[in-house]
Amino acid sequence: MRLNRLLVLLWLLLPLGAQAHIGSLTVVYESHPPQVPVRVIIRPPGVVPGLATIDVRVLTNGVKRVTVLPVHWRAGVEGSPPPDVAKPVEGDPNLFHAELWLMARGAYSVHVEVETAAGSTKVIVPVNSLATTRLPMPGVLSGILIGLGVLLFSLAVTVVTAGVRESVLNPGTEPSSLRRWLGRAAGAGAVVMLALAIYGGRAWWNAEDRDYRNNKMHQPVECDVKVRIEDGQRIAQLTVLTNEARGSWPGLVPDHGKLMHVFMMREPQLDVLAHLHPIRRNHRLFEVALPPLPAGNYRLYADVTHETGLSQTLTAMTTVPELVGATKVEGGMIADTDDSWHVSPPSGPASKRFESDLGDGRVMRWDGTQVPIVGREATLRFTIHEPDGSLAKLDAYMGMLGHAAIRRDDGAVFTHLHPAGSVSIAAQQVFQIRAGEKPPKRITPEMMEKLCQPPDANMPQQPLTFPYEFPKPGRYRIWVQVKLGGTVRTGVFDTEVVEAGIKTASK
Repeated sequence: MRLNRLLVLLWLLLPLGAQAHIGSLTVVYESHPPQVPVRVIIRPPGVVPGLATIDVRVLTNGVKRVTVLPVHWRAGVEGSPPPDVAKPVEGDPNLFHAELWLMARGAYSVHVEVETAAGSTKVIVPVNSLATTRLPMPGVLSGILIGLGVLLFSLAVTVVTAGVRESVLNPGTEPSSLRRWLGRAAGAGAVVMLALAIYGGRAWWNAEDRDYRNNKMHQPVECDVKVRIEDGQRIAQLTVLTNEARGSWPGLVPDHGKLMHVFMMREPQLDVLAHLHPIRRNHRLFEVALPPLPAGNYRLYADVTHETGLSQTLTAMTTVPELVGATKVEGGMIADTDDSWHVSPPSGPASKRFESDLGDGRVMRWDGTQVPIVGREATLRFTIHEPDGSLAKLDAYMGMLGHAAIRRDDGAVFTHLHPAGSVSIAAQQVFQIRAGEKPPKRITPEMMEKLCQPPDANMPQQPLTFPYEFPKPGRYRIWVQVKLGGTVRTGVFDTEVVEAGIKTASK
């Protein structure tokens, strides 16, 4: 009991997520048009203004030109500068690199255009531009600046002292005792004035730093989750806790037809996953009927996308109580038809899983032969097999062939992936609408619905792939969800992510 309380306390002390993923800022997007499939990787700077790096990998030959253009949601394409040409990376003919300044906070869309001998393609990749860190002063640079400051201070005092002492004398004339004392007094006064100026500058800098930390660095939106028992059901109530002094809670747009995607994971075992879709009761209140989850402490992640194109993940800790002797009352809250949950063996310190039982003789296998490396783009490949060993036919699950949730065991990293990558599909649709000739003032669900499409016909059903870049080393658990014969099945896998250059045993 004490251990559980300690874990809850530690979770509450952890910083809440500021992005549409936790601890995973890099944006990965993969498109599969017939002639020119591309993969785009954007690494935001973490400070605003800041320099973002963009890598475009063209998955075909004959590339002629690659351009990239960052567009802030308020400015639109018309108010943006001309696109930059991405330069080829030496030694990799299909990889192109560019660096772009993100000058303002908020949601950006990066317009990528690729021209090849086989044709051309344009993709829009959403990215959040948020100040999430403070850059430290490097020790060497700090020492150089201090040395230069001391030198300038000494020179300034020397100039004032010499000027008062000798400026009115004829050349070659020695200053009198009075002139020397006046020079020393002026030098002392210069020391005082310069010291006051340095003190004032330091106070100004500290005030700017406080303003940056308190008002300009992105503050996560907190939420409160309570679970109650009502009419024989456990109902989770999620309340968004916005601070009106820091700005309003912008309107939401549906992603895969849902305003909010919630992932619940039992702590600390990570043996239970629930993928739920709450109903919106009012502007900041959401409710969802919980499936028959085992009781315990759960970490909750809630993905939302705003009308501005900004996407983020809310997170909170809650306790799910036992449901003993309760009978569901007719007419109770109805769960979403796409809600799912799964119980698996707990994650362990040395656990590695590359095959997962889906039930009914079906299995899911992960090609995890290559050890994942921090900061290196990877393609997570999964195959789903029928009892006879043949590849299974996948149904669309909320407009995708599969969904994946990735979490590091300590919760420092969480991300929700699709075969297209880590981008919010809803944010991408918002920017597609805004890129039109007459961008609307308000994004409506009807506009979003027109852009909803079935899974990319150019992408093969199997293997099921997810492009990703692991941001930190450590132990990770991966849940992969697919729909087979109208039923959601969940595969569970464990792996160890290492730093580059560290040798470790593979599968």
